[in-house]
Amino acid sequence: MPEIPIAERVALLTRSDGWFGRAPREFQKATLARCEWSIRRAAQPVYQTADERADLFAVVDGTVEVYSRFGIGDNPLLHLAHEGTWAGYGSVISGEPPRATVVARVDTLLARVPRRAMHELLAARPEWWRVMSTAAMEYGDIAIAAFADMLIPDNERRCACTVLRISGLRPPRRARPDRRDVIVTQGELAAMVDLSRTTLVEILRRFERRGLIEQGYRTLRVVDPAGLTALAQGHAPRGRAGTRR
Repeated sequence: MPEIPIAERVALLTRSDGWFGRAPREFQKATLARCEWSIRRAAQPVYQTADERADLFAVVDGTVEVYSRFGIGDNPLLHLAHEGTWAGYGSVISGEPPRATVVARVDTLLARVPRRAMHELLAARPEWWRVMSTAAMEYGDIAIAAFADMLIPDNERRCACTVLRISGLRPPRRARPDRRDVIVTQGELAAMVDLSRTTLVEILRRFERRGLIEQGYRTLRVVDPAGLTALAQGHAPRGRAGTRR
């Protein structure tokens, strides 16, 4: 992957509209001063639910897969997160094993802040625990959004909401809004929206005909974010949505 200057790395992490981008500037500087840069190759875990604890990580460039530890048997893909996303804060706060497994989907540049370094920082500035608790709330928001998407009865709206979320085009948005593509298979997306692959393919083809998305091999690109958002919100004409199958 191309080398990214340090200044651009810092800008990407502070540009996000997520919790870190909204954090006090002094907290941002103190945290980034303690970070270590590393690359996870595609399919390598960032951390796993089987780990005793996790450090604080941020995606600087690339995409990671998120799997929940809750459920029975093999848990399907829950979410895809991109540049500007932070993870591991739940384990930093609680001292417990992480509640999710995070895996690099592509070669991904990460910023890692060791757990001990964060604890030392928070011990020196205890008022910043509130900032960290905001991070944990954001993880909850993403999980609730994924659950809420699944409850939408209209197939097209459910697909639109999910595509916007995993593309990083719903809050918290990815730090590079010009990137509207996501690597996802039809099988993975079908599982995320609780549809048969056949039904999903029909819906995605309708989206393409209306100029909302473009499909490639294992990729999907949002061409018209505003149009897809209108559809997700129920404000745009829809094709025959049908029922879940």
